[in-house]
Amino acid sequence: MVFDTLNLYHRSMEKENLMEETMSVNEIVSVGYAYENNMARIAAMEDEFSHTIDPILRMYNAAMNLTAARLNIIKDEFEFRGQRVPIHHIDTRLKSSKSILGKLEKKGMTLSLTEACNNIYDIAGIRCVCPYIKDVYLIRDRIISQDDVHIIEIKDYIASPKPNGYRSLHMIIRVPVYFMNKKQLVPVEIQIRTMAMDLWASLEHDIKYKSISTNMDSLDAMEIDIEDELLQAAELIYSAQQKLEILNSIIEK
Repeated sequence: MVFDTLNLYHRSMEKENLMEETMSVNEIVSVGYAYENNMARIAAMEDEFSHTIDPILRMYNAAMNLTAARLNIIKDEFEFRGQRVPIHHIDTRLKSSKSILGKLEKKGMTLSLTEACNNIYDIAGIRCVCPYIKDVYLIRDRIISQDDVHIIEIKDYIASPKPNGYRSLHMIIRVPVYFMNKKQLVPVEIQIRTMAMDLWASLEHDIKYKSISTNMDSLDAMEIDIEDELLQAAELIYSAQQKLEILNSIIEK
C-alpha cells in the first residue's frame, strides 16, 4: 500500500484538536473512594496509591490489548491468504506507576494523574517486529487506514536515524476504549521495526547498561569509544538489512 502523505495531512488536520483533549481521570477512579490527584502524596500511601492508579492502568492495558489485537488481525489476514506474513512478533509493555512518576519528575511536570494521562503517551507501548523495511511501512499504512484510530504523531527514525544509529518507526495513536461506562481515547505508542533493528536496539541497551556499571577507567585504558562502535554496528546491520531486502525482492518477483 502506498503511503498517502496528503491523506495523512488531512486526517491530522481533522484531528488537530485531539492533542488538547483531556482524559477525565476523576471519572475513572473507583466510585465511592476519596479522589486524590496528587501522585506524590498518593505514592506516600501505598494502599491508596494502588487503589487509585489501578483503574487507570487497567484502561491503558485495555487500549494496549485492543491495539495488539488489531495487529494480530493483520497478521492473521496474511496467514489466511497464504501470503508472506509482514509481522514476525508483537511485544507489549505497560509502564509501572513508579515509572510514570519518574517520567513526570524528569519532565518537570506536576505530579498528578491528570498530568500523566494527558502528557505521557507511552504508558501503553507496543513493539511490532517485521522481517523487512517495506513491512514496517505496510503496517504503518494499515494502522493509518483504520478510521477509528486517531494519529497523533509519527516519527520515522528509519529514514532519519538517531545520532547513535537507532532505527525504528514510532507512532502515537489514540484508540477508543469503553471503560467505566465512558468512552476514552487512550494513547498508545507503537514502535515498528525490523528484526535486524530490534537486534541492534536490544544489544545496544544491554551494552549501554553494562558500560554504566563497569569501571569507565578500564574502558578508557582500552581506548574503546562505545558510542562510535555502536554507530558502526548499526550501520553494518542496516547495510546487511538492505542486501536482504534486495534478495527478498528478487525472490518475490
